[in-house]
Amino acid sequence: MPDKYTSFVDLMTSEPEGSYRIEMRSAGTAVALIAPHAGKIEPGTSQICRSVAGDDLAYYLFEGCKANNNRDLHITSSRFDEPQGIGIAQAAHVVVTFHGQTGEDLFVNVGGLADQLCASMIELLNAAGFSASRHSNPELQGRDANNICNRGSKGQGLQLELSRGLRNALIADHQAMVRFSSTVRFALTSITWN
Repeated sequence: MPDKYTSFVDLMTSEPEGSYRIEMRSAGTAVALIAPHAGKIEPGTSQICRSVAGDDLAYYLFEGCKANNNRDLHITSSRFDEPQGIGIAQAAHVVVTFHGQTGEDLFVNVGGLADQLCASMIELLNAAGFSASRHSNPELQGRDANNICNRGSKGQGLQLELSRGLRNALIADHQAMVRFSSTVRFALTSITWN
């Protein structure tokens, strides 16, 4: 389904006040975590992003808050241009984004231009009991240089597309959320950012 809006300005000037909110923490960290379709747009991504961020990592959430039709607030990742989100991304070396995808099975597709980090993340998530792989469709692998996940200073980041089933499971099971979050954070510590 095509996006209703092609830019943030387009969205901001068309949607009523209170349709969305932005939550962020600028921590000046090498890694920034971003959920550009959070809140009611892709449910569960806010909680997962916050969990991975913990008390120390920079993060940004663009959350849909409408009573319905929150899908209208989806701006595809390669065109996502909300200024505060871009600022958080550009202040970090590497960006990790959290997205939702359809599917009741428990799986995560890992993408982005940070190939070494993608491979490490897939290996570690699978070892921790999560089903992780590259998406079979190259168009959904986060390889566009304009994708928000690739807008850090290194020009290559990581995109995590979590199935609806996995998002629901993580929110329902605190221990699973902790295991997922700590695995993602461990993968991030395995990379040299300088």
